[in-house]
Amino acid sequence: MRNMADELDLVLQPMIHVNDVGATVAMFEALGGELVQGSRDGDWVQIRIGGAEIGLLAHPPNPAQGEGVVELNFESKSRLEDVEQVARSRGIEIARAASDEQFGRQLQLRTPDGLLVKINEIDGDFVTGSGRD
Repeated sequence: MRNMADELDLVLQPMIHVNDVGATVAMFEALGGELVQGSRDGDWVQIRIGGAEIGLLAHPPNPAQGEGVVELNFESKSRLEDVEQVARSRGIEIARAASDEQFGRQLQLRTPDGLLVKINEIDGDFVTGSGRD
């Protein structure tokens, strides 16, 4: 019998805070990267390159939330409530319960050493791009 944690479907998506999204996208495209999706206002994009995806965000990191220049983000194909339930049952610190964001919903967890981990449900109505394969 499989438990709920075995069924969670998370995809690693590191996020890099940048000053110029357009210039950074152009750099990654020049290296063979492909724009996957992004926000309608252009302040966030996902780029697929070399078998991985990275996010670019045109906002400075928020040190008060434990953000650094690079964030550890996951996109969840599972319901955030299920992810949150598993996290709570395993004693993982919930930094912020699942809540609405401009791009969908987000759950924030904290590692034992204080690193903020964001788990996102991307709402296709709020972003542009081809989405997932």
